[in-house]
Amino acid sequence: MCTLALYRRAWPDWPLVVAANRDEFYARPASGPAPLSDVAGVVAGRDLEAGGTWLGCRASDGLLVVGVLNRRPADGTAVGVRGQRSRGLLALDALRAWSLSDALSLVMAEDASRYAPFNLLLADPERAVVIDNGDGGLRVTELEAGLTLLTNLDANDPRCPRLASALPAFERIPDGIGETPSESAIVGACAKVLAGHDNSVDPSGRDPLARLCVHTEAYGTRSASIIVCSNAGDVSYYHSAGPPCRTPFVPVVPRKAARVTRDQ
Repeated sequence: MCTLALYRRAWPDWPLVVAANRDEFYARPASGPAPLSDVAGVVAGRDLEAGGTWLGCRASDGLLVVGVLNRRPADGTAVGVRGQRSRGLLALDALRAWSLSDALSLVMAEDASRYAPFNLLLADPERAVVIDNGDGGLRVTELEAGLTLLTNLDANDPRCPRLASALPAFERIPDGIGETPSESAIVGACAKVLAGHDNSVDPSGRDPLARLCVHTEAYGTRSASIIVCSNAGDVSYYHSAGPPCRTPFVPVVPRKAARVTRDQ
């Protein structure tokens, strides 16, 4: 993924909402989010080249959302590919855990040098963290309640043009839909922002990568997802199987469909 918005405790009835665009080379094969046959209770997309995932959720004994994004230096310098293992496989490993604390312990036991630079989000209704290996080791950042926007730098880092462009639109959503919105209102508002081509930090509009919905010849926004979690523990996963500016969001599975118990 390249842009992920996290709302935690932003609305009384909806303790966790995630809205994300996946930007990738068009030639890289992938399948959309679905219940995984090899990871019980997990719904996630699948990278068919390396086998991992960019975003997924567990709706079992404890709800857990995991997303991974590439990380880049703040000065814009190129990053040489390092590491022998896909970052998406690390995200899939985290989804196998039964809680955020278990997933965090699993990731922190990893050798950071095995992976190219990443931002890894672990979130549940009570806690959210971002783990990165940008400086070679592993660093954990605790996220406060409210809105967090994550791209390829630190959380809420305005040095990223895409984040700076998207942040005002995501900030307007809570006021726009009120304190007690319906699920459909949340999904509709997030979908509209994810589909945006407006560019507040580049008035010329010449930088296609500075906007939220990206279109270039070989690379762009391949898909988008919105995950909505209720106080009752229900999880709804909506997916746009193409650029969200022209592809509708549809439910991946019925609510509660991914729920299992630890013994299953």
